[in-house]
Amino acid sequence: QGPPSPLPSAGCFCWGAPVHLHVCAPVGASGAMEEASAEWDDTSQIVVQSLKGLYMERLRPIEIDSHFSHFHGAVLTTSEIEARPQVLLVGQYSTGKTSLIRWITGIESTFFDIRPQPSTDKFIAVVHGDEEKVINGDAATCLPDLPYGGLSKFGSGFLSKFQVLVQPADILRRISFLDTPGVLSGDKQRASRGYDFQEVASWLAARCDLILLLFDAHKLDISDEFKEVIEAMRSNGDKCRCVLNKADEIDGENLVKVYGALMWNLGKILMTPEVARMYIGSFWDKEYKCKDLTRLLDQDRKDLMQELRDLPRNVCVRRVNEVVARARAVKVHLAIGDALRTRMPLFGLCGRSRRYERWLSYTLPDIFREVIKEHQFAAGGLPNR
Repeated sequence: QGPPSPLPSAGCFCWGAPVHLHVCAPVGASGAMEEASAEWDDTSQIVVQSLKGLYMERLRPIEIDSHFSHFHGAVLTTSEIEARPQVLLVGQYSTGKTSLIRWITGIESTFFDIRPQPSTDKFIAVVHGDEEKVINGDAATCLPDLPYGGLSKFGSGFLSKFQVLVQPADILRRISFLDTPGVLSGDKQRASRGYDFQEVASWLAARCDLILLLFDAHKLDISDEFKEVIEAMRSNGDKCRCVLNKADEIDGENLVKVYGALMWNLGKILMTPEVARMYIGSFWDKEYKCKDLTRLLDQDRKDLMQELRDLPRNVCVRRVNEVVARARAVKVHLAIGDALRTRMPLFGLCGRSRRYERWLSYTLPDIFREVIKEHQFAAGGLPNR
């Protein structure tokens, strides 16, 4: 395909952008990420840039011409392909989502509102920049260096609740974080949001590289909305990890019961024999209340940090997988469109075209079987609705 396209020279949020070193005191877990945040992996950058060129030149025009986005996800943008790995945090209120981001990044900011009651009512993307600033939702969707342009489809009701927090923390050179409002319970509270939380969370989950589902060790009840959000993320189950927070406040015997009950509840929601990896800990800079669990909690802290450390190295493989999956979906989409078109009359006279459309909708399963047989597709590769 020739030499890879040159790295982008503008902006500070994408792969290949110019980096200016800032020295930050290692607070919390940011010191553990200092080695991994020194430089980007050159090989990963080259792979992502070459992949971007192939997608933009070959696959994207086909998606646009065939109206692929009408039936599947929207076309990818340059900023989405080049974006740094993103970690999405989802959970009910007061489970420690914002505290976890502060512990990992070492950021002490007035924009992090941490209280026992529900406090974070906005979606906040935490990204790297030269100085601390906040970009509101409408402006954030217009900036080409940020991968959030697609969020504009959720309207002003959502964009008024979306912000981008720019911080000069070293870890943010390699990873960005997405903090979400606490999932509520009750129809009145959900109706007052002004946007569909489930749809927004599903859109973000599809574009993030790691999803952390947070649970409070003292509140294991999963609300109806949180259940719906988890079910909407089922197609991204390979990215999901569970975090059982505030675990130092209970003893070992009760922790085993809490762990078992949570795994049982999640197993019924995810409908999988094995639930995602669960990290147990208390993610803040305080001494553990139950000293007997120190070894267990410290080990899970290290394991979580190791997964975050490995995320940038694995992101190019995930990007390749995503584009290959889209190429397969486009191929299936074109085959189905061709099969439907060949069965339609060339001229629609006296309502004949409408009758054919109704007939095709009734015989769609038979057409799918013919497409599978003719093109040797796997049955699981065709749309289910």
